[in-house]
Amino acid sequence: MRYLDFLKIDTAKLFRSLDLNSAILKSPDARIPFETYIAIEDEAARISGDPCFGLHMGEYIEPGHYSIIGYMMMNSRNLKQAFERSARYHKIIGTLISSKIRIGLKTVKVIFTVPKNAPKMSRHCFESVASSMITLIRNLTGQRVNPREVGFAHEAPESTAEYTRVFASPVLFKQKHNYVVVDMSIGNIPVLQPNPRLLEYFENYAKEYLAEIERVDTTTRNVIRIILAHLDSKKLNINTVAREMSMSVRTLQNRLKSESIVFRELLEQTREQLAKKYLRENYSIEEITYMLGYAETSVFSKAFKKWSGKTPKEYRVMSPTVL
Repeated sequence: MRYLDFLKIDTAKLFRSLDLNSAILKSPDARIPFETYIAIEDEAARISGDPCFGLHMGEYIEPGHYSIIGYMMMNSRNLKQAFERSARYHKIIGTLISSKIRIGLKTVKVIFTVPKNAPKMSRHCFESVASSMITLIRNLTGQRVNPREVGFAHEAPESTAEYTRVFASPVLFKQKHNYVVVDMSIGNIPVLQPNPRLLEYFENYAKEYLAEIERVDTTTRNVIRIILAHLDSKKLNINTVAREMSMSVRTLQNRLKSESIVFRELLEQTREQLAKKYLRENYSIEEITYMLGYAETSVFSKAFKKWSGKTPKEYRVMSPTVL
């Protein structure tokens, strides 16, 4: 959102075009589903008209944009410690893209991975992560550190000039993974003006915050996973989910209540998000009705009108089709 403001893009209009409530931006601790973030990023890339949107967004990154993780990195002794802490606490800022490390003789290969339940992602996600990683390294050290090699799974664009400018290293396309390779020796480069006392304070806060996230998210995350697995069943209800989780309905309700979640609302939110996604992907109303577990198209249409204020057909006309 900061980058879009920098580009002078109307974020409120962007949210309206996706039928999203911009009120979610008002809470710094709010967390949004994978699909919501991806939809926002893809639409931002489209309306910006920048074919290298993700690449350039990564260049805009500053350590402070990563909240508590950025503050820990800024106060670590060197790059090795900074990125170890980033990996350890990455769930604080999101779980869409993680990293897997492969150690070579003189290099470190950072492979970017996504969860199995992640929806299809555009190249902008991976390009922004790779670009922001290198930008962070340069900002933290004050040195023009370049990677050995960068690789992307997607096909090469018409022009690769911006990739060469940003990374100042070989950039390969149509690779098995999305990755960045750096010299192992850069881990010893000191971070500018670290403060050990501040680091201790931020790390203690991060531990408490991460513990709270993991405690709060556990039941809701498992419930969503089961809902998605049984969504096409007309008999899907809280009894089905409780049975899958080997607990009583009352216990499940209490655990969800502790996370400020009501099962019926969670089920409807999941159906709403998927319905909008399927409409943008041009599935027929009959197919969507079946996939979401509704008995009749009229029942689905009535539910959709309640969610969005539009009929499914009206929503499809107003929304860009995803090819």
